[in-house]
Amino acid sequence: MKQNRIDLPLISIIVPSKNEQDDIALTLELILAIDYPNKEIIVVDDSNDDTPKIVQSYKDKGVKLVHRETNNDGCCGARNAGMRIAEGEILVIMNADVRPEKDFLDLILRHHQNGADYLVVRSKAMNANNIWGNLVAAKENYHVQYLANDEWSEGFSCKRDAAIKVGFIPGKFPVNFCRDVMFGANLKKAGYTKVVDPSIIMKHIVPEKFSDFWRERIWRGTFSSLTYYYFTKKNIPIILVREILKFIRTILKILLIFPKFIQSFKLSKYSANGYKDFFKIYFASIIEDLALTVGNFKGFKMLLATVKDQKNK
Repeated sequence: MKQNRIDLPLISIIVPSKNEQDDIALTLELILAIDYPNKEIIVVDDSNDDTPKIVQSYKDKGVKLVHRETNNDGCCGARNAGMRIAEGEILVIMNADVRPEKDFLDLILRHHQNGADYLVVRSKAMNANNIWGNLVAAKENYHVQYLANDEWSEGFSCKRDAAIKVGFIPGKFPVNFCRDVMFGANLKKAGYTKVVDPSIIMKHIVPEKFSDFWRERIWRGTFSSLTYYYFTKKNIPIILVREILKFIRTILKILLIFPKFIQSFKLSKYSANGYKDFFKIYFASIIEDLALTVGNFKGFKMLLATVKDQKNK
């Protein structure tokens, strides 16, 4: 049963976007269609395509556009910019490719009104009919059993006061990099109450083209060295050794075949068509591992260049 619609707290939805002209209109339509009257929608945009023009066309429907000409802090910086100007009691982060259900805000509000300072929900790829979406969906289905350990998800939400107290998402670094998961980790460290609800699902889109998936996974791989250096304070020689060992492990898993077969077999149990998807999972996971490995070394190269540049200043 829905709550009384009178005097509902304001909920601010922050959407970071960068060159999302193919997805942003549908995302905004679905956010506007959420059956919750007291919501604020803020899009913080770093695009050089038609995304800001599309977002601006929703101005009369209450969508606020913040277009940044310069992006020095990545998507987490965009999220932070949106959270800083948000007026809602509760803040919700939605990526530009999410597909929220109409009752999403009502579902999360119950938790926040019952004591949750931040809420982790279940992420679910909705285009599992595609080979890359199928892999991600299977991994997400498998991961549900470990969701209680997560500090971030699609559709992450938190109390605005808590976000302000911990300084939002950490990540003002000399390299364009951030780790959204550290937001939840900092909230936990500060003693705020986390709730995890896998029954609340935030659907999202996985890149369907090989080239798009490859680039996106390389980008994710760049986080590794930078995370070790900026968050766990490891020195560069140790990071290099870790990345080399990860590379050797990945290559051995692929070349020896059997370890990857076992991993893919276990994962295919959670895919759209069960074990029938085994070979799809096997192939897609190899591509993902290779892309992440490329990203790992690209990230290490970025780190070296940044540290060298900082020393020369």
